[in-house]
Amino acid sequence: MNKTILVIDDDSNIRELMYDALTKAGYKAVTSHSGKEAIDLLKINKPDLILLDFKMPDMSGIEVLKKIKSVDNTTKIVMFTGVETEGLEREARLLGAGGFLRKNLGIDVILKAVNQLLSEKRDYNKDKILVIDDDSGIRSLIRDFLDKKGYNVITASSAEEGLEKFKQERPILILLDIKLPGMDGVVTLKRIREIDEKVGVIMVTGVEDDEVLKEARSLGAYEYIVKPFDLNYLETCVLVRICLISALTN
Repeated sequence: MNKTILVIDDDSNIRELMYDALTKAGYKAVTSHSGKEAIDLLKINKPDLILLDFKMPDMSGIEVLKKIKSVDNTTKIVMFTGVETEGLEREARLLGAGGFLRKNLGIDVILKAVNQLLSEKRDYNKDKILVIDDDSGIRSLIRDFLDKKGYNVITASSAEEGLEKFKQERPILILLDIKLPGMDGVVTLKRIREIDEKVGVIMVTGVEDDEVLKEARSLGAYEYIVKPFDLNYLETCVLVRICLISALTN
């Protein structure tokens, strides 16, 4: 059975482009120009993935996201946006958006990311993920969950240990706690970037500090996750980022 993707965007050109690309790739594509209509389509079609624009005519993408989560809290939702809007993106993360696809990536990269996001046959074991967190409970929780999903997970309890394991293992993605003993997460991120400018980094934080997160973003952190987090949400964030890295490098 074909996977179903719901595209919610007020730009008819984007909807047409995505519909043609997705149907050609073998997906069942459903498009909507408004949030209200999209909620009705969600109930009828039960999509496997939702691509949601921030700007909608009748209600904002944030409002649509809230409505969707009240109806269905399991479907993967990725914000599909043309511009970076820090405030809106932060709110979308907290509401459970699993990641962000930029429209300027181009249809080929977007389609590759969608393919990998929905694939049931990806070889996750080759994708090493390094978790750097001083909380043993968090490390174990993330490791055990992602292990069961088929990922190759490496853990470290400090920045120093994490940097050594990063040099040895060269993971595709790092989940990096902001508050660490000794060297903090932002300084660790700087050291990581000195070694590799392209490796994916997702910051993990128990306290939302806008200034620290802003600095982390300026240093190339792709996303951030606020503790406590839903594990399915964590998986979607991880998968979206790995998909994008793979799509951009292959």
